Amino acid sequence: MNYSDNPASVRVDFFRPSGKWYTTEAVRWLTYNTKVKLIHEAFKEALVEHLKEADGTLRLGGMTAVCLDPWHENAHPQMTTVPERV
Repeated sequence: MNYSDNPASVRVDFFRPSGKWYTTEAVRWLTYNTKVKLIHEAFKEALVEHLKEADGTLRLGGMTAVCLDPWHENAHPQMTTVPERV
């Protein structure tokens, strides 16, 4: 199950600090194997890779990112705050 034409993409919803929904994007999940990364580490790494700008900042910095169906062998919903910088 996936969110886009790319089977490794997952749906991630972004919310403002107030809790109001802002946007939804298809984020490429970078790893499936838990022996390599824990699920929350894989989620944060995928977000940083997807949102990074050339100057080291991240798009949507400070927003809350929610993925209800991550692509991971021990999948369960993930939620984190997007950092401002890498």
